[in-house]
Amino acid sequence: MIRPCIAVWLLLAASAAAQTTGGISGRIVDTQSGKPVAGAAIVAASPSMPGEESSRSDLEGEFEIGLLPPGIYTLNVQAEAHQSFTQDGLAVHAGRTIRVYLSIDPETAIGAPFRFAQEPPVLPATSAQTGAVISREQLELVPYGRDQRSFEAAAASAPGVLPRPPGLEILGSPASGTRYRIDGLDVTDPASNRQGRRLVQQFIQEVNVESAALGASYGRVAGGVVQAITRSGGNEVHGSAFLDWMPIELPRRTLRYNLAGGAELGGPLARNSLWFYGGFAPVLMATRSGVLTEYQYIGKLTWRPAQGQLLSLAAITDDFSLHYLGDVLDRTAQVEAVTGWHRQGSDADSVQARVQVAHLAEIFGRHRFAWGAEGVRDSAANSSRWYGGAFAEDTWSPVQNLFLDGGVRLERDDLIGKTDFLPRVGVAWDFSGRGVSRAYAFLGRFFESPELASQRRTREHQLAAGVQSQIFRDVVAGLDYVHKDFRDAPDGRTSYDGATLSLAKPFSASSLLQASYTLSSLEGPRTLAADAPNVIKLDAAYAYEWDARTTATLGTSFRVIQGSPWQATMDVRAGVVRALTNPYVLTVTADVLNLFDRERGGTPPLAGRFSARLSF
Repeated sequence: MIRPCIAVWLLLAASAAAQTTGGISGRIVDTQSGKPVAGAAIVAASPSMPGEESSRSDLEGEFEIGLLPPGIYTLNVQAEAHQSFTQDGLAVHAGRTIRVYLSIDPETAIGAPFRFAQEPPVLPATSAQTGAVISREQLELVPYGRDQRSFEAAAASAPGVLPRPPGLEILGSPASGTRYRIDGLDVTDPASNRQGRRLVQQFIQEVNVESAALGASYGRVAGGVVQAITRSGGNEVHGSAFLDWMPIELPRRTLRYNLAGGAELGGPLARNSLWFYGGFAPVLMATRSGVLTEYQYIGKLTWRPAQGQLLSLAAITDDFSLHYLGDVLDRTAQVEAVTGWHRQGSDADSVQARVQVAHLAEIFGRHRFAWGAEGVRDSAANSSRWYGGAFAEDTWSPVQNLFLDGGVRLERDDLIGKTDFLPRVGVAWDFSGRGVSRAYAFLGRFFESPELASQRRTREHQLAAGVQSQIFRDVVAGLDYVHKDFRDAPDGRTSYDGATLSLAKPFSASSLLQASYTLSSLEGPRTLAADAPNVIKLDAAYAYEWDARTTATLGTSFRVIQGSPWQATMDVRAGVVRALTNPYVLTVTADVLNLFDRERGGTPPLAGRFSARLSF
């Protein structure tokens, strides 16, 4: 009775998609005949998830496992009259479903002396949605953030994302259209539409930037979503103590230093059932005028009461949330829901509830039907509003490797007093047939949610198209194009056209790379300060194993942005990782921020930062 009780309570109390989980889909075939293998049992396991999740292949050999917390997964496949097969190293990220093609040997097959590993996909080949993922390894190796190493600083590494006061602009959209989330809870300030909650990178598992071709499950957005996924406990106790200190800016014009330190700890209360995670970090910024102090904390419990059921309760500084993932109705439906409260200062808050339900079906091909709803009450000072949204969408695969997505969203904001109809359609084609490539196109309509002090909001029509492919192992090359038409933008912008050439490699084989060049045009009735016709970004890192106990690391973040004036900045991080007495590891890093010491366009001067972390 626990499954239907939990689901019914959340469907009544919650009222779209939290997008904090990912998935793995794919096809299983016989190695010798090439025919699909039906009835195969597929089990997914990861250190990021208590227990295991499973599925079975259908008559076409197709399977899908959803609601997977971000992490590295291993798939074990077993089928009648076939040898068992294991595929590891599958990286699952929030809001993305990767597709794998697995071939398994019949029982009678004679094993070869060795077998080439199948290429793990890193692309979301079944969707038109685009964005970027900044992993925990990338956060540790590349310097992001100056006064504070918070999660949103890393989002600026994504193609098309530019830091523009008072926030981040994504692919030409105003900063007011960017929404910020932590574990599915919207932490955007309801009074100003700015980022309302910061969290140090030491508590973060990954940062996701959803930048274009967002499906009907995304609401209150006319730009993109920046989301932090926090760390969780595990079956092994882990933790760390850390310190970040920026003692100097050159030339030193005023007395100033930044200091952040703290500790975090996670582990099991009951293996594969109940996990805990907690952390505390005071953040100080001192100048001649005084010291600004912020106390950040996180507390998290993850409970797996039964197979296919997961509950997570979190407190992050002044925010509280309850998150549910589960298979209901005899595993015919998958539910993801979140309800919570975001507190902004002393006089603003946002009470939220969202739910998404997905069903799989076979009707002239494979379908994934999804529907959901959300309700939000924002308040600040003497102003308040209710917002409600509902959506329905279908991802249909009429033939293998082709995925058509169509959906519609209804939104009602009582501050505006209107109900908006937002259709969105997309198509994705995996032209490799192995889940390692895609060509896509998208057309959709978006509205941002206005700040409480104003009824003005940006309206956006978006067209996106592109092609991406893994050209070598996990190296992905892409060419993407976005066109946007704006109405009622705060600075009068009317349209945006941008083309991005990108190359990305997640951290593997001791290195990572994320490079992009964006050529764009932002139009309006006058010259716009936000226009950046040429943007070059390069993030890279390398780890060198000095000996069995010592690793040296080097990472850099390089930017060239055409504006008024041009800006060129480079940040560098050098570090040493030393294994001490088991299980302790000491990491020491030194950052040089704005290495070129160019202060044009408001860029802060040259600075140095030192960091240390003792982990186990």
